[in-house]
Order: sequence, then C-alpha cells, then structure tokens
Amino acid sequence: MDDLSRRLDQIDSKLDKLSDAVSRLAMIEERITHQTTSLTRQDERLDEQDKRIRLLEFQSSRRGVMLNYIERFGWIVLTAAIGFLSYFLKG
Repeated sequence: MDDLSRRLDQIDSKLDKLSDAVSRLAMIEERITHQTTSLTRQDERLDEQDKRIRLLEFQSSRRGVMLNYIERFGWIVLTAAIGFLSYFLKG
C-alpha cells in the first residue's frame, strides 16, 4: 500500500508539472498572438508610410520640372530684355 501511495504521489507531481507546462504554453501562445498582431499593424503602417513617401517623391519631381520651366522662361525674358535694351541704346 505504501508503494501505491508513493506512485500516486509521483503521478500527482507529474500532473502538476504538466499542468504548469500547459499554462505556460497558453501564456506563450498569447504573447505570440499579441506580437503577431503588433507586427501586422506595424507592417500596415510601414506600407502607408511607403505610399506617402512615393507620393511626396512624385510631387517633388513634378514641382522640380515645373520650376525648371519657369527658370528657363525667366532667363529667356531676361536675355530678351537685355537684347532690346542694348539695341535701343546702340541706335
């Protein structure tokens, strides 16, 4: 009977350890789920920021082209004004 009691105590001890392990696994699974959700949210935010950066780059390059045309037009007007001024001062 003493042997049976000892074996039951061992089984009870092992069941306690198994119960602890299962509860730890549940906590780990919850952490992993939380981390996965957090990573998914960060990926979505990075995708949104990437879209915004691409839009800003496109707008910036478009503005650069427009400013380039304006600058060229300004130089043409300035050159024409200097040419007309020199023509009238000569004559």
